[in-house]
Amino acid sequence: MKQTLIGSIILLSMLALLAVFPLSAGLLGEKAHALDAPANRLNPWFLKDETASAVLVYFGYVGCTSICIPALNELAPLYRKIQRRSDDVSFYFVNLNPTQDPQWAEPFARSFHPDFKGVYADLRQVSRLEKDFNLAISGESEMSHSSNLYLMVRNGSGYELKRIYTTHPYHEASVLDDIQRYTR
Repeated sequence: MKQTLIGSIILLSMLALLAVFPLSAGLLGEKAHALDAPANRLNPWFLKDETASAVLVYFGYVGCTSICIPALNELAPLYRKIQRRSDDVSFYFVNLNPTQDPQWAEPFARSFHPDFKGVYADLRQVSRLEKDFNLAISGESEMSHSSNLYLMVRNGSGYELKRIYTTHPYHEASVLDDIQRYTR
């Protein structure tokens, strides 16, 4: 009886937290949706030929059903809205699983939007990305990773990380406003 009561209390507490967290973003304002990135000029290899004034980057892996597919399905309509406002923003999906076939990243990314670019990262490149972007990755065949979206803005010959969008669903107004603000 006592174990059932304790279990019920824990379950109710968890359900209450699930109800409160989505509401907290509205109460806390924009700060709850995105983080200002520390001043950080980055030049990842996959952007060396990029010319867009802004780039959105999503890190995941091909076939990730629990995190990537829902996030990329959410990002495709947002990217269409971005394109209606500016044709100078690119989107990159970076595959963080070096054990996968390098040829899968591009078609996987394009399956969500024809303009999404897919990038394969080998083990050395994944290690560099983990450090540069402070990525949280664990596991190998069944990886666990964050679903953050990164906004990078052209600064001279490279890119500067400006914002990291951390909540789901992504706060569209924040992303659209930030792109407009940083690409004027």
